[in-house]
Amino acid sequence: MDKHPIALSFGILLIVTASFSGCVAEPTPLEENEIGEISVVVTIDFANRGNETANLEERLTNGSITFEPVLISSGTTAYRVMEALQIRENFTMDVTFYTFGPYIHTIDGVAGDSDTYWSLEENGTASMVGAGDLEITGDSNLAWILASSAEY
Repeated sequence: MDKHPIALSFGILLIVTASFSGCVAEPTPLEENEIGEISVVVTIDFANRGNETANLEERLTNGSITFEPVLISSGTTAYRVMEALQIRENFTMDVTFYTFGPYIHTIDGVAGDSDTYWSLEENGTASMVGAGDLEITGDSNLAWILASSAEY
């Protein structure tokens, strides 16, 4: 019998957490039940780091880009909108999946760092939930803004 069952349990928990928290998945197209009549316009604002993008630099205006709408059904998440958009518009997203959901930390090669992070806004208001929990229920404008960590 192990003399340190708590240490063993903690070690197993770390292995399981590490297995799931660092996963980066390929984007998947919207399912048929996620496509509908709700219009979601997405803007990505790279601030002064637009020259670091992998595929979007030539399409940026003052460091940002606003895409044609993605049409979804009610209840589709902001994360799924971004997956569909990256497939359609040929850019990349690096995502880490945690127990609380997906965390988008890099968009088209531009990652948040110790000074910046990707902030999500819906209709001009900072989202109080992550992209995986933000369900879209009506026509919306989403904005991903490379924001300064110093604002906190």
